[in-house]
Order: sequence, then C-alpha cells, then structure tokens
Amino acid sequence: MKRICLIIFLTICICNVLLDSKEAECFSFTWPGPGIDRNCTIYNEKYPNIPCIEPTYEDNTRPNTTELWYDIQKGIEGREYLSTLESNCVCIKYTYIYNGVVVNASYFCGKVIEDQAIAVTSGCYVTYTEGYTIEVCACRSEANDIPCNSTIRNTYSILITFMATVPLFIYKIFNIP
Repeated sequence: MKRICLIIFLTICICNVLLDSKEAECFSFTWPGPGIDRNCTIYNEKYPNIPCIEPTYEDNTRPNTTELWYDIQKGIEGREYLSTLESNCVCIKYTYIYNGVVVNASYFCGKVIEDQAIAVTSGCYVTYTEGYTIEVCACRSEANDIPCNSTIRNTYSILITFMATVPLFIYKIFNIP
C-alpha cells in the first residue's frame, strides 16, 4: 500500500513539474532613455550603431527588470517584453553608459561573437568610445526562471572571486603549511 501511494505521489509531482515547465526566455525590448523618441525606425536612423528592439519601454526611468518579471508572473503586465530563447542564441543586454549613468539599454536574444570567430555564451564585455562606456553582457537563461539578461553584471562572480581570494591571503599571512 505504501508503495502504491509513493508511486501516485511521485507521478503527481512529475506531472506538475512537466506541465509547469516552459521554455527559457529573454527580455526583449529597448529603453531608449529619457526624452528620446520611442519609435525604433526613427531611433535607428539617428543612432545606427545602437540597437533598438521593439517594443520600446515607455517609461522615462530605467526599467527594473526584476519588478517587471514579477509583474509578468502575476499576469499584471509586460508579457510583450519577453521572447523565447532559441537554442543557438544567448540573452544579451547592450548598455550605453555616460559618466556612470545608463543612457539607454537594449535587451534581446542573439549571438555574440568575439574576435570574429568565437561564440560567446556568458560574460560581460566593455568598450569605451567617444566618452561612452558600452557594455554587452551575454548569458543563457533557464526555463521557468527570470531571464538572465536582467542585470548589468554578474555580481556573484565578484563575490566568488573575493571569497576565493581571502583564504589565499590568510594562508600567506599566517604561513600555514
């Protein structure tokens, strides 16, 4: 009897997990910045080297993607700001920064190629041009989880690096054999 109950319980759990699972997603929109035209056609004519992804985020303040994700989960709004992550692509966040302030940001699915040959699946790359900092972050989202292109940089990697370095310094300082 216990075995039958366990089998039924496991079957229900597996069905719930499988029925609830969905594909991995990326945020897919552009926040053009305050006071900038929200039409991507006009935007791309003015700024041909900066991506503009439809739809545009309509607020003058930079989007809080964590709040946006929770609103989507609650069914409040924002479903149009997501797209399904294709198997050969990554989630990308392309950010223009001037004097430490984000000027505009685009979130989308795509491919990042380093040195015209190497496909990038994770990490952030920074370049400086005409007084601006351009930051491109790539990552792979997991199904049923917040899209990974929701943050500017992976702060966990900084924390992990710090935590790995501290024991080395302690080892050196106290001369532990």
